[in-house]
Amino acid sequence: MTAPRAIRVRHWRRFARCRGLASAVRDPFFDPTAEAEAVAICQPCPVAAECLAYAVSTGQVYGVWGGRPQQEVRRLIAHDRQGRRARTNGAPIRHHNARKTQCKHGHPFDVRNTYYTPDGRRRCRTCLRQAKRAWRVRCARRGRAAS
Repeated sequence: MTAPRAIRVRHWRRFARCRGLASAVRDPFFDPTAEAEAVAICQPCPVAAECLAYAVSTGQVYGVWGGRPQQEVRRLIAHDRQGRRARTNGAPIRHHNARKTQCKHGHPFDVRNTYYTPDGRRRCRTCLRQAKRAWRVRCARRGRAAS
């Protein structure tokens, strides 16, 4: 049973192959020992993409969703929470500005002038120093102690 894409996105659970398979006694989608069986059930499902998108957007960290094992769903959720799109082909995720050779003020991104924040963003050390100096000047004008 298939439906037009607009209907599937809104009511994707109606068209899922797993609908009615889980019981109170056995649920292969949340049983770690039956993960391969759950993935096999999901493979021909017409709404696997919608299921996976739902799991990632709502943070469903347990179980098989959209034909993906629990560990992969968790990885996709982590990437989504970091604000990055995850690639499913195994290629490393790169920032869209990774190819830039200089900051927006023209300072080069080289070994001595590049700082990486704990969350992985690249910052220009020269711009950071200039911002710190400007902050200290503003604090001195207001009569506050700058640390």
